[in-house]
Amino acid sequence: MSAPETAGFRTADDVPEEVRDDLSALLLSLADNKRLLGMRYSEWLLGAPTLEAGIACSAMAQDEWGHSRILYAMLKDFGEDPGRLEHEREAAEYLNCELLDDPPQTWTGLVALNALLDTALSVQIESLKDSRFEPLHYKVRKVLEEERFHFEHGRGWLARMGQTPAGTTALAGAMSPAWQSCLRWFGSPEGGLITRLHAAGVSDAGPDELRARWIQRIGPAVAGAGLDLAEQLEDGAWGSAVEVDWSDWDSARRRSGAGVLNAETLAGVRGDKNRTMLMD
Repeated sequence: MSAPETAGFRTADDVPEEVRDDLSALLLSLADNKRLLGMRYSEWLLGAPTLEAGIACSAMAQDEWGHSRILYAMLKDFGEDPGRLEHEREAAEYLNCELLDDPPQTWTGLVALNALLDTALSVQIESLKDSRFEPLHYKVRKVLEEERFHFEHGRGWLARMGQTPAGTTALAGAMSPAWQSCLRWFGSPEGGLITRLHAAGVSDAGPDELRARWIQRIGPAVAGAGLDLAEQLEDGAWGSAVEVDWSDWDSARRRSGAGVLNAETLAGVRGDKNRTMLMD
């Protein structure tokens, strides 16, 4: 008798072929985004507005790099070479959000990444904590434990900067495009990778539900900073005050636009300057 539909996948070999590619792509997308987000945090170790913020950037960078290595290592069971994924790919092969193509030029740009994109990644990862792909269970819980501090840091800076009109104005310039990018990042409701993984029991929610969870989590802090991106609905839940723009969404790369990582970022994230010292 065949196993019930809700049976777990204990190894990558147990995952049906039609699900394997989607799961592998999601893990790679999460790994790439975390590796690059960690790089963006590290770029502000010495440029943060306070010593405490610089120390926080250091801690968050280390967390993200550790998470990315966990995810890259998991892809070995899907036939990938973690060493190649980390050090040998070209820019167009990265499955990162367009927000990470270039470094943020201002502290408000980093706050947008911290508060919005970091939280979006956590919401997506949280949807995997009871996944049918059982190897994710422990790893997801470990990642989420470390991510709580990231959310509090981003929310704290939103509140701090939102105390003055000048701070709110500065935030608006960085937060508006980041909000739109994060809305799209969960994917179109009209099919796609996350919809298929939800149907297969790998993710506990589809794109629209994940978007709603993200807005519910970060919306109050965004509105509290004086930004008109999120709004409280009649039922008390939070929703987006702006429509999602799907005009240039690339579902395969999970990003908008035809851009790629800039050359300096690519060299840095691959470790090109230290290639001769790579040990694994």
